[in-house]
Amino acid sequence: MHLTHAEALGDLACAGIAAVRDAGTRKGVGLALKRSTGQGSSPRIITSGRALSKRGGYGAFLGTTVGTRQEIAAEILKLRNDGADTIKIIASGAVSFELPGTVTAGGFDADEIRFLVAEAGKHGLSVMAHANGEAAIQTAAEAGVRSIEHGFFMTDAALDILAVRKVFWVPTAGALRRAVERAEARTEVLAFIQQEIDRHLVMMGKAFRAGVPLAVGTDCVLPDRRYRGYYDDELALFRGAGIPADAVERIACEGGRSLLQL
Repeated sequence: MHLTHAEALGDLACAGIAAVRDAGTRKGVGLALKRSTGQGSSPRIITSGRALSKRGGYGAFLGTTVGTRQEIAAEILKLRNDGADTIKIIASGAVSFELPGTVTAGGFDADEIRFLVAEAGKHGLSVMAHANGEAAIQTAAEAGVRSIEHGFFMTDAALDILAVRKVFWVPTAGALRRAVERAEARTEVLAFIQQEIDRHLVMMGKAFRAGVPLAVGTDCVLPDRRYRGYYDDELALFRGAGIPADAVERIACEGGRSLLQL
């Protein structure tokens, strides 16, 4: 999820969250909150600070845009020095509500993602990748990211790579459902997105059975007093994917702990 103000910590505490992974904001609020609360606080904050996106593409509102390898290296070093625990990158655009079945433009290419992963690794940092569509998911996974965020339009071929490489998938199914509910989209678009959510749940079930590491994420922007309900909805979607309730609890607890390397 995304931290925008200290009041978010109350929303997390009310939901019983022990540790949270902040996926970045333009102002890097998560970094400031981590410094002010300390490592012994609850919930513990694991933060990317500011997401890195390719200049001119999707994702600028989540952090910092970069255009060259020199800029990438400089921003990763700055994030490390600011206290970032992980690096968030934008490997694709978002699910399009204008052209059903497509992803909007944006994202780093394969060479850039490999460079991002290698540069982060120099500083002992893993990479979490916003990636939608088979090509972006496969590219990010093959480049060595630790996790795929969202992963809409997941395919069997992409799942195979995640399973073999033990790349985490954080499917955020509820985020797409909330987004389409807020959008003033055409009826046929709304129907298509609902079909994609249903297909996403099928892929989540396949991922579980294939041994893909899974973790729970909501992609919520906090503070939001509705957060506990959104988190519960996300767990319900995992169960709706055919994953047994006890396994969903393990994904939420042990899966999250493993992903965050706690």
